[in-house]
Amino acid sequence: MKLPLLTATILLSLAPSLYAQAPFVETTELGTTDWIKGYVEATAQGTARYMGNKVQEELMAKQAARTTAQARLLEIIKGIRLSGISTLGAQAQSDTRAATRIKGTLKGARSINETVTWHEDKSSRRGEVVMAEVTLRLCVSPTCTETRDNLTHASLAPFVKPKPASHQPETSEGDYSAVIIDLQQAMFLPALSPEIINEKADTIYSQDVVDDEIATQKGLIHYEKSVEMAKKNAVCGSNPFIVSAQRVSTDNRIVLSNEDAAKIRNLPALKLGRVIVAMD
Repeated sequence: MKLPLLTATILLSLAPSLYAQAPFVETTELGTTDWIKGYVEATAQGTARYMGNKVQEELMAKQAARTTAQARLLEIIKGIRLSGISTLGAQAQSDTRAATRIKGTLKGARSINETVTWHEDKSSRRGEVVMAEVTLRLCVSPTCTETRDNLTHASLAPFVKPKPASHQPETSEGDYSAVIIDLQQAMFLPALSPEIINEKADTIYSQDVVDDEIATQKGLIHYEKSVEMAKKNAVCGSNPFIVSAQRVSTDNRIVLSNEDAAKIRNLPALKLGRVIVAMD
């Protein structure tokens, strides 16, 4: 049982380097994860051997770059946090169906930039060699609409039958339209389906709270840089309930005071997935 705590310690020890740029943007040698805009992207280069046809060589170079970019995206995806410190990679290892869905989503990654350049190379038959660079992007959550599928959808077990619309919670006049969690600069590592708990470690918000259909269409969580930006988020509405987090637990769960947790626990906004985390 010591392994999860050790993993949490390692992950949180890496947080300062991730936060050097911004708490909502994670950049590694493999690529970038933007939690606010809801995407991951990776860039790679590729070349091709002499084929006697420059057009064909350019196509092969782009294909080589695309293949490498896909491999880098897959490595990034494996490290995407699902909940707390658990990752999509760990989920894929224990659930073959989830692994299949995640790989299927990867195939839908969109090329957002492709360049081809020729460089002098006296050792080649042509005297120059082609170099292609490709950047691929894949949506993490429904917030991003640049690719048809997203990792939130892929990580959720497919629901058998959508609940009738009449069963879905609806807000009425006087209800809070959304819940904004102000982290107050607490060191939190964004996840696809984070958990919010009270001081007794009772779960207040998790994937289980939100209807599957809503989760796949709207997402389970929304990230913004600040409370002011959160108020402008499309899911916020005109009457958000704003609460400050007390801290972030060692296993990367957002902790609210018992009093604040009781206030939001039964709000319809939670069941609708209208939860926004202000990172700063």
